[in-house]
Amino acid sequence: MSVYRLLRYLTRLGIYFLVGLAVILSLAPLLYLFITSFKEPELTFSLPPVWIFKPTLQNYREVLAGGEFEKYFVNSLVVALSTTAIALFLGGLAAYGFSRFRFRGSFWLRMSALIPQMLPPITIIVPLYVLFNGLKLLDTRWALIISYLTFTIPLALWMMIGFFDDVPIELEEAAMIDGCTRLGALIRVSLPLVAPGLAATAILAFLYCWNEFLYAVILTGREARTLPVTITSFMTNKAILWGRIAASGSMVLVPVLAFALLAQRYLVRGLSRGAIK
Repeated sequence: MSVYRLLRYLTRLGIYFLVGLAVILSLAPLLYLFITSFKEPELTFSLPPVWIFKPTLQNYREVLAGGEFEKYFVNSLVVALSTTAIALFLGGLAAYGFSRFRFRGSFWLRMSALIPQMLPPITIIVPLYVLFNGLKLLDTRWALIISYLTFTIPLALWMMIGFFDDVPIELEEAAMIDGCTRLGALIRVSLPLVAPGLAATAILAFLYCWNEFLYAVILTGREARTLPVTITSFMTNKAILWGRIAASGSMVLVPVLAFALLAQRYLVRGLSRGAIK
């Protein structure tokens, strides 16, 4: 074996090792969380750790008892999906406008959309609380949806601008010559080509909304509470119920994984359609 082939083999081996190490470090906490959810409470912090045990569904039964977890699960799902859909619609249209039209002040208007992203969330939550309190929207899903739009719309705007910029404007002009309106060219030509961008933006927006804690803990009470806030209720002044936290955390991961896998299918489909176009 020549020196060149040996170096290339060692380089490839090193890359595989680093990739495998990154995967292990990423999945190990999730695997430990999943295993802990099936342990008896007294086995959670056993030293040395117990890896072989009789699985139990006690933690899941305790989390689901009373029906409150299902209610807060629906709250999180409705808020995350609604916010993602609205952000994609408004942010996508705004991104298309910035990408296709040039007007005075467009650069500064686009930069101003980043202001909510620059500010710490705690500085925004106070005026939002006062506003929603005056509108009688505290402890409602609408309060969370509106507050989440403050950071999902700028995210969708800035991500989608890049994808629309990559679509040649000549394709839309050709469609309009063939009889399409501007809106028709957007729907028939541009949107299929930017489908990968829509999928990626939807995944990020959904994850941000699903995992958000600060807005949810301040703007909600018993009715509109979401899952991140619910999980913290298992940390009391008497004890920390690690088994319930692990069980609820494992269930919280399921919709995120399902949504990511669904969006990934559309992501691959969008890439292939863009290549065919």
